[in-house]
Amino acid sequence: MEFKNIFSEAIINKEDSKRASMIASKVDLNKVIRMGFNEHPYGMSQNTKAAIYEASLMGNYYGDFQASKLRNSIADNYGLKIENVIMGSGSSAIIDILSSTFLDKEDEVLMCRTFPAFIDMAQMRQAKPVILPLNDDMTYDLNGILENINSKTKMIIICNPNNPTGTYLCAEKLEEFIKKVPNDVVVVMDEAYIEFATAPDCESMVKLLREKINKPLIVLKTFSKFYGMAGMRVGYALADETIIKEMQKCSLAWNLSRPAQEGAIAALNDVEYYDDVKNKIVEGRNYLSRELGELGCKVYDSQTNFIYFDAHMDSLELVSEVVKRGIIISSAVHSRVSIGTKEHNEKFINIMTEILRNK
Repeated sequence: MEFKNIFSEAIINKEDSKRASMIASKVDLNKVIRMGFNEHPYGMSQNTKAAIYEASLMGNYYGDFQASKLRNSIADNYGLKIENVIMGSGSSAIIDILSSTFLDKEDEVLMCRTFPAFIDMAQMRQAKPVILPLNDDMTYDLNGILENINSKTKMIIICNPNNPTGTYLCAEKLEEFIKKVPNDVVVVMDEAYIEFATAPDCESMVKLLREKINKPLIVLKTFSKFYGMAGMRVGYALADETIIKEMQKCSLAWNLSRPAQEGAIAALNDVEYYDDVKNKIVEGRNYLSRELGELGCKVYDSQTNFIYFDAHMDSLELVSEVVKRGIIISSAVHSRVSIGTKEHNEKFINIMTEILRNK
């Protein structure tokens, strides 16, 4: 039977998503060290786990559909109001909410190479993702983005620090850029990794929201990375309350589970634990950057929990060779490896030494 006529025009015309890892689909992830998904190598704090467990005992009852307690906790954390916060089941859900709220057919979404979910977001609404080149240092070309704004431009995506490159833009440049963008163009700042940053000028643009900037600025955040809650699916966005009110009309804003909400609240309060593991991740980041550089790789400066590097060989081939030896990494033009535990980092460098010396 031919089913093509039942699908939406957007789905028929949409290419396959680039989010799913083709390598991962062929690998038993329980039998390899996972250094390809930017997951937290040390996991959730004990307090977070306990809160999730306690909440799971009430799993036969719906939780708070509006996630009011969690939204209040987040708002307090940033000096905002609950009306400035919207929740979703991970950043991906928030990104889908953006598409439903803002994009129409033939709108254009400007971005440099970044998280593929933003391409999906545009294509699902039959909008056009316009992907511009990065600078030579793998940072966003802000001038190039400004030059490409036209009457069809509806949204601009800036991921800072960027995925997959790990590079960042300083706060001063970003503020200048945002203020130059026309008032009818939505600026989306994806800050999924910014908690890992140590550079003093790598700052969140939430401060512009506190200052009540008169721009349609939306800042995306997640509990998946820094807080180690990737499997719990907790993402959120911060924006002017008039923007959040319209975004709340999307049903994806009401699907956060009770355990996810309680776990996220506990994580926000467990500052000492997460500061401690951040220090370990930064130590691992420095180690991997140094060792890969000594092996002759081109290593890009990272402010995240992963390293983007060019091993001067085909990146898909490198993924295949590494996974044969028990570790999964990822390919995004060049190669990307997530920071692991000390033991995992050392094993990865030993594997890279073997591969590159026999190349």
